[in-house]
Amino acid sequence: MARGAAQARRQQRPKEPPKKRKRAAPAYEQTMFFPRLRRQAKWVFVFLALVFAVGFVAFGVGSGSSGISDILRGNFFGGGTSTSSLVKQKQKAIARNPKDISAYLDLAGLYQQDQDETKALATLSKAEQVAPKNFDVLNRIAGIFSGQAELERQAAQNAQIVYFESTVSPPGLDPSSTLGQAISGDPYSDVLKTRANEAYSKMVSAFTKAETAYKKLVTAAAGTSQEANAQLQLAGAAQISGDTTAAVNAYTRFLKIAPDSPNALAVRQTLEQLKASLPQSQR
Repeated sequence: MARGAAQARRQQRPKEPPKKRKRAAPAYEQTMFFPRLRRQAKWVFVFLALVFAVGFVAFGVGSGSSGISDILRGNFFGGGTSTSSLVKQKQKAIARNPKDISAYLDLAGLYQQDQDETKALATLSKAEQVAPKNFDVLNRIAGIFSGQAELERQAAQNAQIVYFESTVSPPGLDPSSTLGQAISGDPYSDVLKTRANEAYSKMVSAFTKAETAYKKLVTAAAGTSQEANAQLQLAGAAQISGDTTAAVNAYTRFLKIAPDSPNALAVRQTLEQLKASLPQSQR
């Protein structure tokens, strides 16, 4: 009886509602933005990765492409025309019409784009044979030689700086003294001096080639609006190559053509210095 009464009391007792489990306090890592974002919205990172990947391709970051212009030209995802195929096209165009100067210029430009100035010059030389006085052809040739000369000038300047820095005598030391000559005449300094002289010779040779090219350009540009700039370029190349007479003549012609040019004042000052270095009979 007692057992039955206890069981009846348990059945009559109201059932307690199930206890809700308390949510644990978020860990410190869970409150941080990027870990929470990475855990709860991984697709966002996929999207950002795609955006950055497309951005790097489109704008040419870290690649040899020209970026967004490749897309506009149809070169995105390999859908464009390669340089080699364009070269073949221009070569065929020249074969069909050996007097097509535009095709020569385009082909030379493609070679320059591939950093192959030897082939570019060879192509432009053929164009010059077809049209010896074509301004665009001669201007392109002169530009290539001028660029090469400028690189040689920078190399010569750097070689000179390295040499002079290695031969600087201590303050108060006479360079002509025994100790001064010993410091400046060590084998290492001799090597640097040789390198500096070789670099200078290469620079002069490069500017001589540029001078020859600009002389042709000046002849083609005579009487046109391009002559003043051609004369100025010729004068600069001749001055560095050591052809003072040619430099004086070109500077003089420039001042006659463009006396009001912004460069006129500097040209006059340079011209006075160059004339002073010439023999009296040539001034």
